Amino acid sequence: MAVIALVIGRGRQGVVSLGGMNGRITTGWVDIAGMTAYTALPVGVRRPVGVLVAGEIFGVSGYVRRMADRLAGLGHAVVVPDFNHRHGLRAGVTGGPKGRVVELPADAAGRERGLELAWLLRREQVLSDAGAALEHLRQVGADPAAAVGFSLGGHVVCSVAGELGLRAAVALYPGWLTGTQLPLSRPVPTLELAARAAGRLVVLLGADDPIIDAGQQRAIAERLETVVFAGAGHGFAADERDSFHADSAREAWKLIEEVLGRAGE
Repeated sequence: MAVIALVIGRGRQGVVSLGGMNGRITTGWVDIAGMTAYTALPVGVRRPVGVLVAGEIFGVSGYVRRMADRLAGLGHAVVVPDFNHRHGLRAGVTGGPKGRVVELPADAAGRERGLELAWLLRREQVLSDAGAALEHLRQVGADPAAAVGFSLGGHVVCSVAGELGLRAAVALYPGWLTGTQLPLSRPVPTLELAARAAGRLVVLLGADDPIIDAGQQRAIAERLETVVFAGAGHGFAADERDSFHADSAREAWKLIEEVLGRAGE
């Protein structure tokens, strides 16, 4: 696997319009094998590239749904599964349609609860859920070829890319790739699975990420195509939080559009 180590010039943080929505979309909630998922589908696009989106520890949040809408506006068919469906309802952490999905606030309490739920996830279950979500995309007429994930969801996408034969995937600031401390990363580190990806997998990192330190970043870049953004930390693409880094987010979205665009070629 070729390694790319790019450093985007340090830029001023600020608000940037997400934009990028070129077409009409339809959105809604569906049941996939007992799992609730959010979908965003382009209108009038024949056999679009199907994209699995995996969110952060905050679940199927409004932010992640907006990112799904943005991808659908670019002509992709998008599904966002609730990977916490086995535990979220019992844990009393719910949102979405009739309280059926995990949706946590992006604050300290939400982060703590999200981490508790993350420790309940198991790799084989998440891969099964991802496979079912991709099959749903096939059933609605899409070509299920790609995935995009954020933070914990980036970790999920690295597993999916390594195991389910996607043609393209982008993982933004995926944590816990290099070790096995997270149950989701066992029995072998997820980095090992990701290195087996048959299609293109690009990892986007912030140089100042306190969660994915310099040592981990080097280990990831040695195995995977990696882009490192100077001046950016963890969550640099999340426009609703203080971690947002506008210049890095803008460049990241250019890369996402390019990678997913080639998946349909």
